[in-house]
Amino acid sequence: MIFNVAGLLSGTLGDSRQHKIENEQLMVADRLLTQINGPIHLIRTDRTVILDADITAVTQEICSRCLEATPVHISIRIDEEFYPLNMDLMDQLDWDDTDSDFYYDPALIIDKRNFLDLTEGLGQALIASIPIAPLCKDECLGICAVCAVNRNLIGCSCPQSHSDLHWKSLDKLLDKGAESPS
Repeated sequence: MIFNVAGLLSGTLGDSRQHKIENEQLMVADRLLTQINGPIHLIRTDRTVILDADITAVTQEICSRCLEATPVHISIRIDEEFYPLNMDLMDQLDWDDTDSDFYYDPALIIDKRNFLDLTEGLGQALIASIPIAPLCKDECLGICAVCAVNRNLIGCSCPQSHSDLHWKSLDKLLDKGAESPS
């Protein structure tokens, strides 16, 4: 996802361009992100280009309850500022030479040929938005703790304990007559 911003950089302050990402795919950190879509809005400032985007994508993950592969839909909003290496196209108003020594994230650089490469930054943002514990569906029954079958596919007859093993020692208090809060 590379955009040529030479015209934007040589334009006037406040100029903007609209782009659209349509059905792209990207491999990031051994994960395939597909169906990447969304509008891109680029705005020229006195020294940078601001990118504003609403992006959606899909990836395959493992359900944290039943361990089946499931598609995960991701939606992110990106607001980033990109810095051109080719400063001769930009207005030199208020440009301080000390700023040229400032370190910028390589993912946020517009290269010498005036290409803004959104690939790395977008990939990082999408990967960071994947849920820690994805679910195939909200009402996923998970795997039986006794016989290890996927309870979404097979109804097992194993006795299901209603108490969590972590709280098992507290169940003894209820057996001794302590009152439950509910």
